[in-house]
Amino acid sequence: MSNIHLYIIGSKIFSDLLKELELNYTISQDKDFKHNNQNFLVRIIFIERLKLGQIKKYLLENIPTIFFLNDKNFFKKNNLHLLDFHIKLLTPIEILSFKDILNILVTKYSFLNKSKIIINDYEIDSNQRIIMKNNIKIKLTEKELELILTLNKNNGLDKLFLLKNIWNHNYDLESHAFETHLHRLRKKINKFFQDKNFIIEKNSLYYISK
Repeated sequence: MSNIHLYIIGSKIFSDLLKELELNYTISQDKDFKHNNQNFLVRIIFIERLKLGQIKKYLLENIPTIFFLNDKNFFKKNNLHLLDFHIKLLTPIEILSFKDILNILVTKYSFLNKSKIIINDYEIDSNQRIIMKNNIKIKLTEKELELILTLNKNNGLDKLFLLKNIWNHNYDLESHAFETHLHRLRKKINKFFQDKNFIIEKNSLYYISK
């Protein structure tokens, strides 16, 4: 992939080296950062040059990032956690292997981004069946995920529709599957996110509160 924009923070030497190698990437630093939305943005950070507060801020942003560091225990010592589309690399690194790592990161981020769904303040990863808010992640069951995604796509559905489309029950079959899963899901969301109104009922129809 050639249409990659590398935004390098903390090392002009590394930026100049990549430019000399002519790897066909657009490269910029803090002082001259200009990103064209037609290119795929990847951030390169040399963490020893930055304050801890800056690093924490970068970790929360939805930008694929490669962190260069000298101390392999840096993240553990500072209780920092990488997102799935972040990579940490110990310096020094073979510059030609960097190109392969970069392509892997771009591919992984593109895949993960397609599976990401935003619902209000929540972020859902449909591949990993995870719902996240305020850096708190919880695992969803397959049916819980299906219930959330179905209501998000067509809000205001009744029990019979949900039973047929998620649990494959016939209309004439009485089942407590829906109530059981809904109760567990509501309990889980309230326990971890203190949200009692994630899924609400009104006139026998069910909604994700927005």
